[in-house]
Amino acid sequence: MLELRSYHQQEAEEAVFDYWRSEPGNPLVDLATGCGKSLLMASLIKRLVEGWPDMRILVATHVAELIEQNYLELLGIWPFAPAGIYSAGLGRKDARSQIIFAGIQTVHNKAEQIGHVDVLMVDECHLIPANSNTMYGRFIAALRAVNPDLKILGLTATPYRL
Repeated sequence: MLELRSYHQQEAEEAVFDYWRSEPGNPLVDLATGCGKSLLMASLIKRLVEGWPDMRILVATHVAELIEQNYLELLGIWPFAPAGIYSAGLGRKDARSQIIFAGIQTVHNKAEQIGHVDVLMVDECHLIPANSNTMYGRFIAALRAVNPDLKILGLTATPYRL
C-alpha cells in the first residue's frame, strides 16, 4: 500500500488540517513537481470521508490525464472508494458520486446537477484566473450558493502564477 512520505506529504496533510482548525479560509498546498500531489489528495480525501462519512468532495482540474491520475491514485490507497469521474474527455458523468474527479470544462455549468459539495480541491490551482467571470469563478460561486460553508483547497507546484 502506498504511504505518504513524512518529509513533504505528511507535513502538508497535517498543515491543511491545522489550517482548517484555526482559519475559515482556503489553504494552498505548494509541492514541487514530482513530490506526490495526487497521493496527498488521495490521503486527504480518505481521511476526510473516514472522519465525516457524509462529506462530498469534488476534485477539479483542467486535463483528462490529471483527472484519471488523481482518481486512480485514490483507488490505489482505497480500492472501494465511493468515487466517480465527471469528464466529457473520459466519457463519464458520475454526478452523484460522493467523491467526484472532474474536468472544469465539463462541470463549470453543472453545479446544480452535482449538488452539495463540502470540499472542492483544485489541482493546478495556479490556473484559476483572478477574474471571477471564468469557468472556475462561476463554478465556485454556484457551489457556494448551494453550500456557503464550502471549503476550497488549492494544490500547485507553481504558486507564483496565482
